[in-house]
Order: sequence, then C-alpha cells, then structure tokens
Amino acid sequence: MIGVVLLAALAAAPAASSGFGNTSMSAKPYGVLLLAYDTGGAWKNELGAIRSQLRGIAVESVESAGDAVAIQRGLDRLKSQHVAKIVAVPLDIVSESALMDEIRYLFGVRAEPAQDKPDALHPGMAPVKPVNKSALILPSRSPKRLKSSAELVLTATIDKSPTLADILNARATALARFPAKEAVVLVGLAPRSDKGLEAWKTAATAIAESVRLKGGFREGAILWVRDGTRAGQQDKDRATNKATLRRLTTQGGVVAVPLAPDGRRIGQLLQRQLGTSGYRWNGKGLIGDPRLIDWILSTSKAASVLPDVRQYRDNAPGGFR
Repeated sequence: MIGVVLLAALAAAPAASSGFGNTSMSAKPYGVLLLAYDTGGAWKNELGAIRSQLRGIAVESVESAGDAVAIQRGLDRLKSQHVAKIVAVPLDIVSESALMDEIRYLFGVRAEPAQDKPDALHPGMAPVKPVNKSALILPSRSPKRLKSSAELVLTATIDKSPTLADILNARATALARFPAKEAVVLVGLAPRSDKGLEAWKTAATAIAESVRLKGGFREGAILWVRDGTRAGQQDKDRATNKATLRRLTTQGGVVAVPLAPDGRRIGQLLQRQLGTSGYRWNGKGLIGDPRLIDWILSTSKAASVLPDVRQYRDNAPGGFR
C-alpha cells in the first residue's frame, strides 16, 4: 500500500522545480541521497552539479547503487547533519531492473533480495568478466538491510515521469533527419538473468513507444546489452538484436539512444555486440539535460512529505536494521 501511495504522489509531481529547498541552511527536515551507478567522469561531474542545485538541503550521492555498504555510509553522512528524514532518489532509468530490485530490498520495500544471475553454466562456456566494477552485478549473498534512525523514503524511478520521454526524444531528434521515416531505438543495460530480462524488456519497450509517439518516429524498438553473462546468453542476445536492427534498417534510418544517464558503457558493449553500422549514435544519455536536475528537485520535494517506506525487517531485535 505504501508503494502505491508513493508512486501516485510522485507521478503527480511537476517536472520542474519551483521554490525548492529550505530557506535556512540550519533547518534541514530532510536530506537527499542520490543513488547513481556505472559512474564515469562525466557522470561524476553531473552529480556535483546536481548537488550544487540542492541549495539548503543536505545531499549526498552514492556512485555504486547496488553496494549496500556505500549506501549505508551515505545515510550515516546525512544523519550526521541532523536530518529527520532521508529521501533516496534512484538514478536507474528502468523501474523493472535487477538494480532496482536490490535497492528495494535494502530499503525494506521488497521481501527478497534480487536474483541477478546468468544462465546455468554449460560445458565449455565461461562467464565474461565485467570490465566495469559498477556494472549491474550484485553480491552473491544477501546483504543486510539499511539501518537508520531517520525515516527513509525511496522515490520512483524517472520512467514513471514524462520527463524521461522528453529527454530521450530530444536526444533522438538531434540525431534524426526525417523522424517520420526513421525508427528510434533505445539501448539499455539489461539484467543478467533471462527471467529478469523479460520484465526489463517490457518496461523498456513501453518507454520506446512513448518516445516514438512524442517524436513522431516511424517505429520504436529496443536493443539490450548485458555484462557478465554466459556465452550462450551472449550469442542469443546478439542474434536477436541483429535481427531487430536488420528489420529496422530495411525500412529506413535508425537512430539509437542510450537508456541510461551516461551512454559511455552501453556504447562500448553495443559496439562489441553489433559493431557500429546500421544506426546513428552519439552516446548522449540523460546527463547534461537540465530536465534531469529539475526532475530530481521536484521528485525529492514531493517525496519529503511521505512516510517511511520500510516494511520488511532483518532478524534483529529493536526494529529495522
């Protein structure tokens, strides 16, 4: 029930901020924790810009949102600033993802931890070692849930807001020549498990359709890349994505946009999987668009009046861990 109320409140939040922030630096009824992932140089700079916009608000950021220890430290830093409530804003793009499942577990919204494992190993098939430590690869053991004497609120992801389609459409139309004759393809980093992949594809496809409608494109579609999967999964992903791209290119041009804040890592994996021909790509994700900051500001403020989201406890006396 708490999740329904939270989602409804955030969906009603305006896309841009107006009069956001406390007027006194000493009065901090709540703080904001930004849960980022797969951060590179540009993303780190963007996080700094976002923090600077939260004037009068205690704000911290985490660069590996699946790391329970890093999140706990962020909460502790905010609590040391004497906030009564902490609003955590996940910067994953797709609500149906392994990372979001893990975050929900850590915040006591989800009963079970995320299960983001590749297919069973077949003879002669070795897993690919991820290059990036902050790729969506979660711990094999269930981490402890977060503990805080301050109230915790976890906001919805940006795909629950029309702001996401607005930004992605701007990225796509900047690449397009004749949108009505072209397809827009969103490329995202998908879960390693095939079961999780199906839910992610459904959510990502809905986003692609909203971008298609907004930009007047001929068709909307998705491609996905995964990191740390088995050889058989990689082969299947490559074959499926190649077939999709081949079908789209026979009908006209294709513009591809990363479904991520920063498209750097996705671009590397996409090039490894499909090469660079058949689509136009500049790798620009959500960062750099002022609407991303506006969404964080308005979403944080809307969530600051909501109750503590924690529903599940670890086995420990005295309440939530």
